Amino acid sequence: MKEERVVFGYARVSLTQRDDLKRQKQLVVNYVKERGYGETQILSDIGSGLNENRKGFLKLLEMVSEKKVSKVIVAYGDRLTRFGLETLRKLFSSFGTEIEVINHEEKTPQEELAEDLIAIVSHFARRLYGMRSHKCKEVVECVKKLVSG
Repeated sequence: MKEERVVFGYARVSLTQRDDLKRQKQLVVNYVKERGYGETQILSDIGSGLNENRKGFLKLLEMVSEKKVSKVIVAYGDRLTRFGLETLRKLFSSFGTEIEVINHEEKTPQEELAEDLIAIVSHFARRLYGMRSHKCKEVVECVKKLVSG
């Protein structure tokens, strides 16, 4: 008997966006219902999109590699991974899994670059100084001011 593939939703927020996790999950649930995809499991993580050791993300990779997932639904492309979404699309496709992004944000190349730079600096500042440290917050705020001004 062939095992049926499942649709998975994936939601991720950074440590400073915890309140948004519930909203992302609900967005995925509503999207799945509107399209009649049936039963959907949702995996989620709180952490950086640069962190490759996220528990939900690793579980999703495992399920995709076992060919148990038909689709992965995410609210925004950078929720699954901060960089390399197209690479993940190709990899998942080789296992018969499609990635669907609900919202496609229209950003200028400068806006995308600024967000990416802030994400990278935030990730490494947390690793270097600890996520609650004053120095970490100071470095991140400095970079935000630099790229926004």
